[in-house]
Amino acid sequence: MKKLVLAVSLIASLVLTSKAQVTNIPTFFNSAEEYLTSFNTNYDWSSVTIEAASSWKQVTGQGATDVINAEYHIDSRFLLGGSIQFEGVGSTIGSAQLITGYAFIQHFDTQASIEVESGYSWYRNTYVIEPELKLEKKLTKNTFALIGVSIPLFTEGKNSRTPCFETGLGFTY
Repeated sequence: MKKLVLAVSLIASLVLTSKAQVTNIPTFFNSAEEYLTSFNTNYDWSSVTIEAASSWKQVTGQGATDVINAEYHIDSRFLLGGSIQFEGVGSTIGSAQLITGYAFIQHFDTQASIEVESGYSWYRNTYVIEPELKLEKKLTKNTFALIGVSIPLFTEGKNSRTPCFETGLGFTY
């Protein structure tokens, strides 16, 4: 019994006095959360008239594509524009679409909008309607980064249930 008490006491004293090395390694999600929850009050979207962006999009069944778009802000929240999507990175035009949208959140340098792109896909030889949820954050007064998620709906053929993801950079005027 004395040996058992001595062994338990020895283990308890080692456990209680040992110092564990704790490292604080930030993860991608910690960095993204910190970036998206901090706001630069010097930048805002209220004075933006035109946006121009170039982005990369992962399109289901097609792979990586380039997207170039331009948007005109009718007022601080409503926008109209156009988009050209290439069949691959640096290749032929795969679709051309008109854009209508509404920014439902504008908080200093951050803007969240819902957009509907509609047009024709030469890649699928059919018309396409593509609702998209987009988040834009100003990097400087006239530049921004964007991420978006959309689901293209085709008038002919099989529709995909897998969303498309987009990320890019742009300019505002």
